Amino acid sequence: MACIEARGLRKAFGKTLALDGVSYQSPYPLIHIGMYDYLAFFTFEFIHYAVDRYRGATPAGKFGEYLAFILFFPTMVAGPIKRYQDFRPKLENPSLVWDQDWQIGITRILVGLAKKFMIADLLTAFTNHLNHADIAAAQRWVLPIWLLAYGMKIYFDFSAYSDIAIGSARLFGIKVPENFDWPYLRTNISEFWRHWHMSLYKWLVDYVFIPLGGSRKNPPRVYLNVLITMFLSGLWHGAGLNFIVWGLWHGLLLAGHRLWRNWRESLVVRDAVGTPRPTTEANEVGRGVPTAPLVLKIASGLLTFILVNLGWAFFCMDLPTALFFFRRLFIG
Repeated sequence: MACIEARGLRKAFGKTLALDGVSYQSPYPLIHIGMYDYLAFFTFEFIHYAVDRYRGATPAGKFGEYLAFILFFPTMVAGPIKRYQDFRPKLENPSLVWDQDWQIGITRILVGLAKKFMIADLLTAFTNHLNHADIAAAQRWVLPIWLLAYGMKIYFDFSAYSDIAIGSARLFGIKVPENFDWPYLRTNISEFWRHWHMSLYKWLVDYVFIPLGGSRKNPPRVYLNVLITMFLSGLWHGAGLNFIVWGLWHGLLLAGHRLWRNWRESLVVRDAVGTPRPTTEANEVGRGVPTAPLVLKIASGLLTFILVNLGWAFFCMDLPTALFFFRRLFIG
């Protein structure tokens, strides 16, 4: 059996910065390959280049430029996931404002280190309790605090590494994509995914969801496309059943949000004939929602925050422990 560190940067960040977190003994036989952690993001960029070259959407470039793109060390371990057609011009014409780049880069690195060591690491005191023995012995009111701490820890861990990677790239005069934009402040699950691990979200949309047919199919097929996309996202994070359930959890949330949005728009069309339809914020996987009063937006944001954090239980614990956690939380 292989020991898996089930945490936000379980795959790579934990090795890079020696992060500690919730760990458990995986009940699933896995082959432990050390380089796998480092090949994951490499593979994303390789697939992007191969597919876009086949489509004619990106230039071939020189072999040295391709190697620089694939082996650019600030983003090799845990992203952000780059696009060759965006990266190549920056190699050819890097920024020459070195004083500004170094100021921005070092500041971003320091912000990332502060997030990691001053916030994420402190939350480990809570997240270490997310194991079967401690869950069984704890009072019920403590359980949501532990899970919320994990939700905060994974955000500050992962966004910290992104800050360090983006800052490190800036020291070379190269700008790489942003990866996080206050995802927990979003008012629905589709907006959450547009602002959480943004480079991965865009990759999933372009190379999984759209090739499956995207939003061009009939509604049932679109919902299936969403579920398949998020299933593969969960499978990429780990081979355990808990990661698959986590991916399907988000797939159901995204499909449910799309279903609700379509139903709400149909009511608007039927009940307000001749009235302009409400504006929307479109997005490929989850789509946006019609504009709503502030109170409803706040309520929607709180619901989204709760559902996302409930889903982290499947991410940070093996499936039997996660199910036991929910039984203790809701039943006692």
